[in-house]
Amino acid sequence: MNKAQIIKEIKNALQSGSETELVEFKDARGGFPKAKTRITLSSFGNKKDGGIIVFGVAENKSTRDFMVVGVDDAAILQENMSTLSANEMNAVLRLDYYILPLYDKQILAVYVPECKNQFKPYHIKQLGLPNGAYIRDGNTDRKMTENEMRDYVRNAQGDDFDTNCADDAILDDLSQDKLISFLKKSAEKAARDFEKNDKYIEVLENIGIVKKCGEDSKPTIAGYLIFAENRPQKKLQFQRYVIRCVRYKGSGVHSDILDSLDVDGTLDEQIDGMQSFILRNIKKSAEIVGTKRVERYEYPEKAIREIVANAVIHRDYRITETYTQVNIFEDRIEVFNPGNLPLGVTVENIKNSQMSRNKIIAARLKDLDYLEEYGRGIDIVFTKMNEWGLLPPIFKNTSNSFRVILPGENLSKLNERQMKIWEYLAENGRITRKGAEALVKDTPQQTISYDLRKMKDIGLIRQVGDSKDTFYESSF
Repeated sequence: MNKAQIIKEIKNALQSGSETELVEFKDARGGFPKAKTRITLSSFGNKKDGGIIVFGVAENKSTRDFMVVGVDDAAILQENMSTLSANEMNAVLRLDYYILPLYDKQILAVYVPECKNQFKPYHIKQLGLPNGAYIRDGNTDRKMTENEMRDYVRNAQGDDFDTNCADDAILDDLSQDKLISFLKKSAEKAARDFEKNDKYIEVLENIGIVKKCGEDSKPTIAGYLIFAENRPQKKLQFQRYVIRCVRYKGSGVHSDILDSLDVDGTLDEQIDGMQSFILRNIKKSAEIVGTKRVERYEYPEKAIREIVANAVIHRDYRITETYTQVNIFEDRIEVFNPGNLPLGVTVENIKNSQMSRNKIIAARLKDLDYLEEYGRGIDIVFTKMNEWGLLPPIFKNTSNSFRVILPGENLSKLNERQMKIWEYLAENGRITRKGAEALVKDTPQQTISYDLRKMKDIGLIRQVGDSKDTFYESSF
């Protein structure tokens, strides 16, 4: 990251009145804040593309935003940071330092690069693992969970769960008809002939469907979940790999249930089953296009398809204590997955990310036309929701779950100012009133207050904190 980019990110954060996934502010007027800084150093070192620690910016408690207060001795702070990285962390990072003039003050910006995989989780040596490892979650640092820590370790070792052997499965458990159909289709795409011969198993091994497990070849987890002859959930290892779908009458889980279904089967069957359940439980209208009568669903089919396919493809299949869930409410659709986003993917970069937790599952379902080109699917969701006149989707990533919300038409009646505020919330998680004023320039304070109040009244956002510490976040 160059100097111009760093200055831009710092100014954007100051203007919004909030730290970001990429920028963390530190007040160094009382000396080097070592304890808090090493936590942020750990979280940025574990984050894809790292982050920026800025010394010389303090929180204004009365207005709940940030102000530039400057630093007294940038050279001493730089020395403190270098010592911290060299002596207190499990690996030494090459930090980049920038002494910058900003609003008549001098600040120190420190770019923290992403740590190399072999040293992750990047952590505080004195505290060890898991207590000394942190992760960036939105605009805050939090302790890494044990599941996340295992993800980092497996990633460093090149261990992809879906390439492991399916313990209770044998080759005869795979559907030969489905496999041959798949291989023929793949051969046609490559403009070559397919013939089942003595290299058949070798071909399946090359594409991750089968693997040598000891002396025998067995289905991989990916191979079995996609190409099983019978429902994979019949085997104990896979019995929780079910999609629990519910249609509620109102806008909350305590309202009456109108329809429900547990969707099982192979992964492609689950994607089809989820989409069918959603389409039968949302509104449908007809319109005349040219001379034809065209049916139009309340939500764009293509956006639904991408969201449900991504839920199946990127689920953390190591977690078997709970299910993937689809909840349809009067005003939105929510898709919930156990486990958080794959390593390297964040709510902020999800539109452009090409990372996948389950590389074989993703590749084979892409071959079966269940996945768009890598990195395009989420962008398609945004585009289609906009074409339908609906709000952009919301992504919620926590320590043990990931949720996608598609807002319906009842939540989408916003003016241009309110839309700007919502789009900022969708990407950054929260906003202050002052941050909203900075976002929607040349707008009276009372107008911004009206916009926030209206968004709260329709259930889109909620207010957190008392009068002087108030901020707003998504209600979902």
